[in-house]
Amino acid sequence: MTLTMVSPLVHETPSPPCTLGVVAHTEGTRTVVVLRGEADLATRWVLADVLSQLTGNADGDVVIDLAGLDFIDSGTLGSLVVAHELLERQGRALTVRSPSRLATRVLGFLGVSELIESADAGER
Repeated sequence: MTLTMVSPLVHETPSPPCTLGVVAHTEGTRTVVVLRGEADLATRWVLADVLSQLTGNADGDVVIDLAGLDFIDSGTLGSLVVAHELLERQGRALTVRSPSRLATRVLGFLGVSELIESADAGER
């Protein structure tokens, strides 16, 4: 599967413009989804579209890279948990790479801190 640019860096929506960039690429058998900007209620639909494509039409595990995010809300992290559950039912995995300290805490509160990719996992 080849996903290059799933979503442009800035979406033009009626109000306000979307400030979440999403780029996907493959690393071996995994699809890595790199998020940039702000992931919040106003932009959650962008990530939902990408996750829907990946859970319905792709193979392999999924890595969500949060290193380029300036902000992520708990609802967006909840969306990642739902995608994790869907992928798990398909025998696939979702992991989170480079979460902020706050994102790490929220994932812990949600009981899914095991989704955080270890530093050596990218070497597979």
